[in-house]
Amino acid sequence: MQHSWMEKSQEVGKVVPIPPTSVVRLAAADRSTPRWREYLGRIFRIGYYSRQDGLDCVWLVNDEGKYEQTTDHDYLFKYFDVIHLAKEKSLYGRGKPPFPLIRHADKGRIKRRVSGKKV
Repeated sequence: MQHSWMEKSQEVGKVVPIPPTSVVRLAAADRSTPRWREYLGRIFRIGYYSRQDGLDCVWLVNDEGKYEQTTDHDYLFKYFDVIHLAKEKSLYGRGKPPFPLIRHADKGRIKRRVSGKKV
């Protein structure tokens, strides 16, 4: 199901922005992005857009909830896998809370069971 703003963007032939709060993974790097090689597999959330930057300036939000770097939609779809396409309708995030930190699993507290026995 597409959002009405996505349909409208397609009708007028402008960039269809990926919804904020979507989740992407850096999946590729090449000669034009050599510094990205060491970050392959890194996960980002898509931040809210800025009226000043425009809808083709995609902000990548890190685990700490900080707007870390930008890319455009061409690079986003060339180098990133979309893990989760959000249903967020607010492109600019007006009145939305800041992105929270991502809490990583506490590996020391996780108990696995193998054949019914705790490991």
